[in-house]
Amino acid sequence: MKYAGKKLISMILALLAASFLFFLVFDVIPGDPAIAKLGTNATPERLEALREEMGLNRPFFIRYFDWLSGFIRGDFGESYSYNIPVSDMIMSKLPISLAMTAMSFVMVILISIPLGLFCARYEGRRLDTAICAVSQIMMSVPPFFSGILITLLFGIVMGIFTPGGFVSYDKSITGFMASLFFPALSIAIPKAAMSVKLLRSSLLTEKSKDYTRTAYSRGNSHMQVLCRHVLRNSMIPVLTFFGMALADILTGSIIAEQVFGIPGMGRILLTSIMNRDYPVVQAIIMLMAAVVTVINFSVDIICRKLDPRIEAEGAV
Repeated sequence: MKYAGKKLISMILALLAASFLFFLVFDVIPGDPAIAKLGTNATPERLEALREEMGLNRPFFIRYFDWLSGFIRGDFGESYSYNIPVSDMIMSKLPISLAMTAMSFVMVILISIPLGLFCARYEGRRLDTAICAVSQIMMSVPPFFSGILITLLFGIVMGIFTPGGFVSYDKSITGFMASLFFPALSIAIPKAAMSVKLLRSSLLTEKSKDYTRTAYSRGNSHMQVLCRHVLRNSMIPVLTFFGMALADILTGSIIAEQVFGIPGMGRILLTSIMNRDYPVVQAIIMLMAAVVTVINFSVDIICRKLDPRIEAEGAV
């Protein structure tokens, strides 16, 4: 519990530091939101009045603390471009991005764990060599390129789905999940390939240790030893990677949404960046940073529960 408390404090401090840096960056980058909203032909008087209305003339730290206190309460401010609460814009798109992220992460787990176990069970066989070779290739494929290939193969050539087609979750849950399947797959492929190689390597390392011979001497089969004993001890580096992969999947969903025409948070983010709609950009980036930090915190705690030795080392 002492370790978890220290990690929690570190997580909060990291989020505070990130929030300050994000706010500072958007404050110093070139560009005037008032000009972006009114245009270059606006009179100086109108520009000054709009800056006053937006609160841009107030001191930096006052604006930062007002924004931070509002963010903690769930008030992300008002969009410069649409004059509506940022929270309303995000909440309308958040289920789409979260559903695609969750689907992609489940795909990574369902692909990587069985294949990793298979490769470790049949180490050196032809199929193991083939899977490792394919994984090496898939690791180097960026999500946007795999998205293009999936669209070309399954959408245009085979006609399994309609490129750019999207069904909202409030119309049909089945259609909604189907429209997210291939975008999620494009994100999952490189992460699953990395997970297979990492899990295979970790399993083979654990297989060479003394406790596996003891498990074999008790009459356990090869797969029983792998699943009941070796896999548990191999999951610590894999879980750490899964945590990082989930964070990458969350950011990769922004790219996939553009490739497949999914109206999620990625589209809002890119549009807001082009329009210099900083409250929207700040809120989305800060939410993503919070999710990534919480994921890493959770994975760290789970790893220490799986292996008490790590917790003991952290307490020293």
